[in-house]
Amino acid sequence: MADARGTLTIADRALTRIARQVTLEVPGVAAEEASVGTVERTLGRGYPRVRWQRAGTKARVEVEVAITWPASAAEVTTNVQAALRQELERLAGQDVAHVSVAVREVVRASATTRPVARVR
Repeated sequence: MADARGTLTIADRALTRIARQVTLEVPGVAAEEASVGTVERTLGRGYPRVRWQRAGTKARVEVEVAITWPASAAEVTTNVQAALRQELERLAGQDVAHVSVAVREVVRASATTRPVARVR
């Protein structure tokens, strides 16, 4: 009796948090700490940045990210698009009609990542 069930409305703020977390889990996407300073992070200007347009269960998502060097921008953006489509459908029931991903910054890998030796 699917017709007897109620509806679930998820706030844009919750969808934004889901989208940010999914984006941060994609390999090559820089963590917020790596892409901005303390002031920018406090003001909410860090990456990834997410914007929505929704009509019912249809959504258009725009994401701006920072990536880590030497990640491929094409590969990272394709992976972010696929991850967002899959996870927003699975977690929030959103039919994502369009995902736009823009790379706004390239940063060095974090200091905790050890460089690979090139000469042995």
